[in-house]
Amino acid sequence: MKKFFIILLVFMSFNLLAQETNNPIYNENCYTIAVGKNATANHKVMIGHNEDDWGDLIVNIYKVPPVDHKPGSTLTLLNGTKIPQVAHTNGYLWWETTNEKFGDYYLNQDGVSICSNACPSKEDTAKGNIGFYLRRIIAERAHTAKEGVKIAGELISTLGYASSGRTYCIADPNEIWLLAVVQGHQWIAERVPSDSVAIVPNYYTIENVNLKDTTNFLASPGLIQYAVLRGWYEPTPEKAFNFKTVYSEPYYRFAIGNVARHWSGINALANKTFSLYKDIPFSFTPKKPLTVKDLQNVLSSHYEGTDFETNYSLHKNPHRNLVNRICNAGTKYSLVTQLYDDRPANEAYIVWFAPLNPCIHPYIPIVYGIKKIPEVYQNRPLDQILQYCFSAKGNTFEDNPESAYGIFEKYNASIDADYQAKMKTMKMWKNSFEDEARETMLKALKDKNVSPGLVSEELMLKLYKTEKGKVQ
Repeated sequence: MKKFFIILLVFMSFNLLAQETNNPIYNENCYTIAVGKNATANHKVMIGHNEDDWGDLIVNIYKVPPVDHKPGSTLTLLNGTKIPQVAHTNGYLWWETTNEKFGDYYLNQDGVSICSNACPSKEDTAKGNIGFYLRRIIAERAHTAKEGVKIAGELISTLGYASSGRTYCIADPNEIWLLAVVQGHQWIAERVPSDSVAIVPNYYTIENVNLKDTTNFLASPGLIQYAVLRGWYEPTPEKAFNFKTVYSEPYYRFAIGNVARHWSGINALANKTFSLYKDIPFSFTPKKPLTVKDLQNVLSSHYEGTDFETNYSLHKNPHRNLVNRICNAGTKYSLVTQLYDDRPANEAYIVWFAPLNPCIHPYIPIVYGIKKIPEVYQNRPLDQILQYCFSAKGNTFEDNPESAYGIFEKYNASIDADYQAKMKTMKMWKNSFEDEARETMLKALKDKNVSPGLVSEELMLKLYKTEKGKVQ
């Protein structure tokens, strides 16, 4: 009976899914795991994220220095709107997904981490002016996650948000906030409990709210009133305001590719089993204190051991299926970020990064203290990137065949061509490389005579050269 309902859900989604696969919102189906500091094995905040942006797009990585700005300086948004620039902006690491307005990851000098997931809303009339620059401004100006939420909230309330809807995961070494934004001027943020885990697919996950509790909730002033005005919510004593129910676009809230990814990740980590057919909570208690490896395993998964597991008699690889996987054909990078609160910044913030499909490529540690990103990870110098990041030319795998991402794509494609046959050998190499990289970094963090930043640079080059040797 359970399989019958799964087949029915898939069948009901099929026609809509076929139409939506050309929709840019659908194609931004990312995945985020937010782990509070008391839910991890080492009591440090941890964020896992797969960035899914379909198409022939490379990813650049940059280390951006802090900048002092002249009085009266302005920042010009993509639509030409100018806003005042602050006197000083933070330095940060930047994963830049070319030709994508919402595909970048930032980690700044104070350990403020920002990633996001598309979460389409019901909004169909409001307009906005800010989108691409929102997370960049948070990285440049915020010193804590909560300050980042307040900065974003003020910008959205003033300028309006320029996309249907999205959830930003904003973290620092002490706490994590999920900021849900709606096209126009409405937004709400909820703090992830320190002893809990929250997973975000591609629908809003914030449900019942207490706007008087500003320790755990922040929101735009007219959030509930606007929903009443639009006819989305009718207040009654028996019916509490539920943001997810009120503001979510219904198709995405119930789409099997969203529900299954959410359900699969929670059941891999939670201390109890959740049903595919019941509402999934905002956050949950893990079955054990979580490690980097636990998150990497979820981010690399394709429903193994469930009714959605890949049938290799029908598919050459597990990444292209009707029911979208956590690790899928659109994944451009995967990362697990650890935010330590008891180390110098250069060693305190560690991004375990894997290009493209993390089931194929090893995760390598990149510490905030890295001084120089290898040039093969950049298709243009930093001072040119904002000018050309949305260029139709120069940002594809074909345009950059010898770049790191050009090589990674070739290796990825070589495995995907016959995944099942190559899986065992590939996994052995990946695990071996990962283990060696982890041990090398752990030793560097303990040895005052070794630079963890230099180790990160060497590992990035080693990954590039090793995979290049496999495809040439």
